[in-house]
Amino acid sequence: MKSTGALTFILSLAAATGASPVDQIFGRAVGDQCSGPEGSGTCQSTSKFSAGTGFCRSLSHDGCSGGTFHKGTGAPWPCPGSDDIQCCVKSGAQDPPGGGGDVGARILAKALTAAGTPYAWGGGSCNGPSADQPPYKYGDVGYDCSGLLCWAVCQTTGRDLFKAGLRVTHSMYCASDSTLAANGMHKVDYGQRKAGDAVFFGDKCDCSPGNRDTIHHVGIMMDSGTRMWNAPNDQINKVLESNIATFGEKPCPRVVRFS
Repeated sequence: MKSTGALTFILSLAAATGASPVDQIFGRAVGDQCSGPEGSGTCQSTSKFSAGTGFCRSLSHDGCSGGTFHKGTGAPWPCPGSDDIQCCVKSGAQDPPGGGGDVGARILAKALTAAGTPYAWGGGSCNGPSADQPPYKYGDVGYDCSGLLCWAVCQTTGRDLFKAGLRVTHSMYCASDSTLAANGMHKVDYGQRKAGDAVFFGDKCDCSPGNRDTIHHVGIMMDSGTRMWNAPNDQINKVLESNIATFGEKPCPRVVRFS
């Protein structure tokens, strides 16, 4: 929310129809429709708070790290849904979901537009979803975990990680620092994660020969906590939000950040 004489925007993580990914996060006007994993509604104007930012977030999922929940300023509530959904207000000039105007923010915003797309093993290209590949050919057209990430990177930055040999999950995580840098990426410790970073999973996350193949999954951080946007598997069969805390395995000790 921006207030103190300026309009306050209640922003969600997903797009209004027809808006570009950047507009989805930064281009809201009062009265625009907004929707996200937590609920849908209309952007509102308020002067109740000092300068800050506000988003629709879940109380039960601790979605307001570093901020304060507020139910809203009056009907229609800026953050609709059950009583669990409220407005997370952070004082000061905080960035919108995705870490602000950085590349990671735009990658996350693009990936969010694929919500509900089927899981397809080996699916995804710079152009969008593609057919399931053997050995798991179920006839779906969609993304696998790394296909979703690489598509969003390609669409946002123009960098083709498919052609760069970084499409496979372990290939990206185990790439040399120079290879990552050449493709606008670098690693940081998992403890320093933020929205827009790529988070990896796989046994001991060991990049030594014979072990690197165990690094089998990647998602996109939605915040600096445990929310992750990903294409999990054929059983779930859709792109959606997952929680690292209940994902069933620990994340790797480093994340990849885009610049």
